[in-house]
Amino acid sequence: MTEHFTDPRLRALNADSGFEDDGMRRALVDALEADEAAVASYNVSAHIWVQAVLTDRALLLVKGALRARVVRVPFPLDIARRPSGSKAGARVRTPLGTKTLWGSKLDPHAGWLLSAATDAAAPDLPRPSTPSPGAPPLSTPPPSAPPVSTAPAPAAPDPTAGPATPPAGRLTRRQARREAGPRPRKPRPRRVRRARVGFEPPTTVWEMADNCIKCGRALTDPRSRRARVGTRCIKVYGSQERRVPNPAHALWRARKAKADAAYVADKAQAEAEHARAVAAYQQARAEWHRIRSRR
Repeated sequence: MTEHFTDPRLRALNADSGFEDDGMRRALVDALEADEAAVASYNVSAHIWVQAVLTDRALLLVKGALRARVVRVPFPLDIARRPSGSKAGARVRTPLGTKTLWGSKLDPHAGWLLSAATDAAAPDLPRPSTPSPGAPPLSTPPPSAPPVSTAPAPAAPDPTAGPATPPAGRLTRRQARREAGPRPRKPRPRRVRRARVGFEPPTTVWEMADNCIKCGRALTDPRSRRARVGTRCIKVYGSQERRVPNPAHALWRARKAKADAAYVADKAQAEAEHARAVAAYQQARAEWHRIRSRR
């Protein structure tokens, strides 16, 4: 067995795995207090350059290799999930996030990690009565007598009242996910389409005449109707053709103005609805994050 630690405070870690890097060992030695002793070491999640050391008073997270640093997590530990079934690791909330600790030879069942969490920190995690075999016990303060409570006894529940509201305490990961529900979806602005009014007709058209404007004779030839004079009068007076405003263009402009006004009104209504939906989405997202963070 290779002895990585010669310090008496860390000699118990020689029977455990991890700490193959000298920088991490030096950072751990510098972070220990004078009368603090290490108990067991754990692998942290799937990180190679992160190790956890449980001492008699805190949990030390050693991160990095070249410039390793130590993050101290004092007791009581905040246990997010205890080992169960195929999940052999215990999830602990730390300043670096929720980490999974596993792989300790001295504490294979994470009994000491659970014993480092008080009932107030993790009510659903029972503290083990006996530590894991083959390892030194944790130095815990002697039990003191429970304080005498002077508060009045709670009143009996009223059978006619509705269900009691659960206290807003911490939730497990599954409970927080179930209570929060799906993540709110960000609203998208409604697409507003302009009404179709067709192509713009010409602004003016040729004025057509059914009778000659000079002699009054009926006109049957299309060229004479456009010139507004007959074949005899055109030799004397010349062509009298002219362009007049197109009535279809006036109707098209009226339809276009009506469509533009409806588009502007619909656009403003869509923007107002989107603004209200975004405000509601932000409130729902904040509430969703609040419930999820209670775990």
